[in-house]
Amino acid sequence: MYLRQLYGKNQPSDKKVYVCNELKAGKDFQQLSKELAIAKATAEVYGIDSLAAGMDVDHQMVATYIRVTPEDFQRIKSTILSNEDKKLRTIRDSLNEEFEYNQIRFVLACLIQELEM
Repeated sequence: MYLRQLYGKNQPSDKKVYVCNELKAGKDFQQLSKELAIAKATAEVYGIDSLAAGMDVDHQMVATYIRVTPEDFQRIKSTILSNEDKKLRTIRDSLNEEFEYNQIRFVLACLIQELEM
């Protein structure tokens, strides 16, 4: 339960569904950001939110797009699970700001859905 609370609000939207469907069709976040006229980071959030919500998103593909290696995944996962403060900022600080928030959110979404790399 605390993983979902740590993740935060995750409301469905037409854009999130669109991003999810287009990821399945082979588009990447750069292409989607141009199509939707949004920042690439926002397109990433839509994809990661879809994953956290249990939508059919290929987490391995998302990992590639946002540059999360299996080693990064394990390091972020370990930090999330050992963090007592339960705040994204604290987790990022614990990782010496080596990772972007979307990379941390991605691992968190995978943990919520019990996915591994």
